[in-house]
Amino acid sequence: MRNLRMMVYMATALTGLSLAIGSLGEALAQPYPSKPIRIVVPYAAASTTDILGRMIAEHLSEALHQPVVIENRPGASGVIGSGVVARSAPDGYTLVLGTAASHLVSVILLSPPPYNPLKDFAPISLVTKYPNAVVAHPSLGLQSAQQFLDYLKANPGTPYGTAGPTTAGRFTAELMQSQLGLKMNMVPYNGAAPAINDLLGGHLKLAIVDITPVAPHLAGGKLKLLAVTSRTRSPIAPDVPTLEEAGINNFESVAWCSLFAPAGTPNAILQLLSSEIRRGLSRPEFKAKIERTGGLLVTSTPEELSQYLAAELRTLGRVAKENNVKAQ
Repeated sequence: MRNLRMMVYMATALTGLSLAIGSLGEALAQPYPSKPIRIVVPYAAASTTDILGRMIAEHLSEALHQPVVIENRPGASGVIGSGVVARSAPDGYTLVLGTAASHLVSVILLSPPPYNPLKDFAPISLVTKYPNAVVAHPSLGLQSAQQFLDYLKANPGTPYGTAGPTTAGRFTAELMQSQLGLKMNMVPYNGAAPAINDLLGGHLKLAIVDITPVAPHLAGGKLKLLAVTSRTRSPIAPDVPTLEEAGINNFESVAWCSLFAPAGTPNAILQLLSSEIRRGLSRPEFKAKIERTGGLLVTSTPEELSQYLAAELRTLGRVAKENNVKAQ
């Protein structure tokens, strides 16, 4: 009798295990996506990154026939929200819209690094590049990019404002100093808005920040936009030259946005998402929206994003080491 009860118990257990395995197999066999997708935006609502994330979510929701929701997880220059995604399941249902601040500058400057952007994330696609703006108070008397460069050379230690010590604008200045062999003094602010407010008030004479929040203040001569830091001119300031045009050879230092998944996400999912982003953002209405915010549409394959990020890490890592750049 005892042996009979044991056989019945084992048969029941095996049946349950078989059903569980079958259910798991069915779940794994479901086409992607079979449930809502979450995109973590590691910045506040209504920020430039948030606006871009909602554009991406709108297209992916239509294309993939599943809700794509935005979750804002701001803090620490994008590190907090990005860290959440790095620890998420690699199933394609949790993504992050990372930036140069969250996946490049913070990683180089913070000790220990919060994560490894090459090992803890799976690249999907570049989305945009945002030029940084070299902007001055009119009282400084600078009228061109060349005058700006001449001023820096004649005035060692010139103070400049940034949106923070771990932002793309800060590293634009560091890269510029490295290539020109000069020194500037950073004045870090808690975001671009307070830096621009001090610039408008004349308390700050020079800043290097994202071009988007600068644009509304250019009319009427309130501020002077001297140069942009991308290889091509900004669509919202087509008459303003690039620093490369002003004489800094092979110069580009921009704030960029890219979509990532957790490391280990199946390649088929990465390729599907990347393909849909490239298809969606090529639509004229999306391109126009991005350009109105000052961005340059730059999509990529996962492989191209991986190569771009690795090159950026090498370049800025070298600059940080050679110039002893710290987070503060």
